[in-house]
Amino acid sequence: MTLRKPTLSCCLTIMLLLSLGSCVCPSTAAEPGDRVGESNNLHGATAEESTSRYNEYARLIAGLPTPGSSLAAHEKTPAWISYAESIQRSWERFATTQLRPMREWAAQELGAVRTSAVFYPFSGPDVVNVYTLLPYAKTYVLVALEPVGALPDFSALDAQDYFASLQRSLYDYLQIDFFVTSKMAHQIGQTKLRGVLPVLLFFLAREQARVLEIEYVALKPDGTVEGLPAAGQGTVGKGIPGVRLVFEGQAAAGTQTLYYFRCNLEDGTFGRNLHFASFLKGFGSLTTFTKSASYLLASRYCSKLRQFILNQSRYVLQDDSAIPLRDFEPATWALKFFGSYVVPIHPFEYRYQKDLAQVYERGNNVYPLPFGIGYHHRVGTSNLLLAAKKTEELAK
Repeated sequence: MTLRKPTLSCCLTIMLLLSLGSCVCPSTAAEPGDRVGESNNLHGATAEESTSRYNEYARLIAGLPTPGSSLAAHEKTPAWISYAESIQRSWERFATTQLRPMREWAAQELGAVRTSAVFYPFSGPDVVNVYTLLPYAKTYVLVALEPVGALPDFSALDAQDYFASLQRSLYDYLQIDFFVTSKMAHQIGQTKLRGVLPVLLFFLAREQARVLEIEYVALKPDGTVEGLPAAGQGTVGKGIPGVRLVFEGQAAAGTQTLYYFRCNLEDGTFGRNLHFASFLKGFGSLTTFTKSASYLLASRYCSKLRQFILNQSRYVLQDDSAIPLRDFEPATWALKFFGSYVVPIHPFEYRYQKDLAQVYERGNNVYPLPFGIGYHHRVGTSNLLLAAKKTEELAK
């Protein structure tokens, strides 16, 4: 079969609509409402009260009751009750069919994959996949283009509209295990959700993590991370906007940290934001995880990011939508393949990798994958590659 390569204009349109990293990285002040505690009754709270309240917000957003919570009154509203019942059914199905086999597989196949930090480019708010597969990292760095967002002010918003927006934003993910970016741009960026923060909190709470801190941050041009006070006083100047969540998970001992940064990772911006690369290098060796990445890491538009990942990662765990097989030098990388490989979904057929297909046809070093992941989300149609660097030496 002959596969036609789209024109440049077609490629740019595809990247604009489907990628999570295809527009200019914001470098402005915090978005309206992006100040924790400004409008959600956390202003003036003690550190202990704030810690408790952050977790209460996460559980309320996740449709989970918190007896004795300061937000308990909202759990009695018809909008929340309906949402909680519906999302519980969806989550139970998702956890049983997706997360359970994923967790069991990871325990068997990824036990040796231990680095202090996990980098997840083009992530959107998908913390649950990376956390399920790699639960022991001390730090997770997620990067995408969706706005950071804010904690909801439940005393002022229309609860019916808010929880309906949240449920719509999660619908595709809980069905097919990835966010459809064209929908997410509207559901997360333009509705009451106002960004990824509520979705991040939803997933952490559903994974039984206890959220301890929420802090808006900006990665400054000098490479430092500037944080806003918990009560939201002050503003973020020029820099890459983000949020830092500190939580206690079920798998790892002690606290863990999740950063989400809103940033473009294409060459023009990534090349100018050398401080972002320096920030990542500060964690030492990385494990890079990528899925459903619109094949951007195979394009010339993300060559700098691709090379950074290959230089700085000790492990790479990805589906075929990320770095092409040809870029993993055999002298440098030990490769292990899982699942099966088929022609990429439309409109990415032209990203078909003949060499990867041959690996799966031969069946050498190819192992089962008991769950679906990525664009081919059905069991038996998806793939993962685990690449482990043969040398400990990483690029400085």
